[in-house]
Amino acid sequence: MFPPSMVVRRLVDPVVDRVGFGVMEAYVELVWLPVIGPSATWMLRRLGAWLPEWESVIEIDLVELAQMLGLGSSVNTGSSVQRTLRRLVRFGLAHWRGDLRVRAAVPPLPCRQLSRLPQWVQDAHAALLAGRDAD
Repeated sequence: MFPPSMVVRRLVDPVVDRVGFGVMEAYVELVWLPVIGPSATWMLRRLGAWLPEWESVIEIDLVELAQMLGLGSSVNTGSSVQRTLRRLVRFGLAHWRGDLRVRAAVPPLPCRQLSRLPQWVQDAHAALLAGRDAD
């Protein structure tokens, strides 16, 4: 269970930060959202926006964060905000080790997960990656 107040830092991953997509980019909404869901997508984007620099550190009140995202005000084990945080950790978009470390960029979706998504999402993934390669 995540505590009611916690320190959040940017998760620094030189490889993903270089080849991935920023949390505010369309890739997150088009490709990651169908995998992690809307609450986790908004939480990732909100926390990522609050951590603009590599050294950024913030302290968050979990009740306030939950309310900002429309997840209610409960922070108990089964609450929406707890489930959303666990989802970010489960998919490697955040790490928990006494403080929360959140990615500012997401990696390209693994083929295993991509193959389960509709064809239009797979096409969007391919187009966005191709756009990166063209730059």
